[in-house]
Amino acid sequence: MPQPNETTVTPLSLTPLNRVLSPPLGLIPPNTPPSLYASSVSHFLSIPWCACLIQTPNTIPFIPQCFNPQSPAHDQLVGSTLSGPRGLQHMLCFFHTEDEAHLQDHERPIMHVSSLFALGQGLSGYEGVLHGGMMMTMVDEAMGVLHEINMALGKTGEVFGTASVTAGLDIKFLKPGPINQTVLVNAWVDGVEGRKTRIKCEVRDGNGVELARCSSTWVSVRPRM
Repeated sequence: MPQPNETTVTPLSLTPLNRVLSPPLGLIPPNTPPSLYASSVSHFLSIPWCACLIQTPNTIPFIPQCFNPQSPAHDQLVGSTLSGPRGLQHMLCFFHTEDEAHLQDHERPIMHVSSLFALGQGLSGYEGVLHGGMMMTMVDEAMGVLHEINMALGKTGEVFGTASVTAGLDIKFLKPGPINQTVLVNAWVDGVEGRKTRIKCEVRDGNGVELARCSSTWVSVRPRM
């Protein structure tokens, strides 16, 4: 029995929360804010270049888990601390299906996901320039979304059956990131080896200029016995 001056450490729980929100897919987690999906879609549809991406045939939008926290104890960095009018105003992800059977075929994962980030004034480092730490946060979240959507869709494979965490990340900053604008992060699976997933991504502004590129390694966490 622990003595009064001893600390009992509770193991971390990395159980997937399945908080992906996508009415087109019938994914509506409990306690989701009623206007979360509609407001994000409406915002990005008001931006012509974003609307072109979202309205491309066979495109399915969704709100990622990080922007739809389960509780005040989960996903607070992006979903609470950074979100707001001066911070991350909206986030919307989307992917394209290859054909009508793609969603139902559990052996064909989603290999490419794009994420739109609406960036507010409060995310600057230097005046008018997006903070580099925010750029790294965006690419980390955008790459993690690949695991989330495949888990939500019930795709098979060891890396999609449990939660995955970032094991390594290498980023190259190519141009200053903007604020008070929207940026696009394209992420794709570069390879899978056992419990490891190699994921790459690129960050582009509304004119298609590449702002950063990143490669990473993710490891699926074995369930606790």
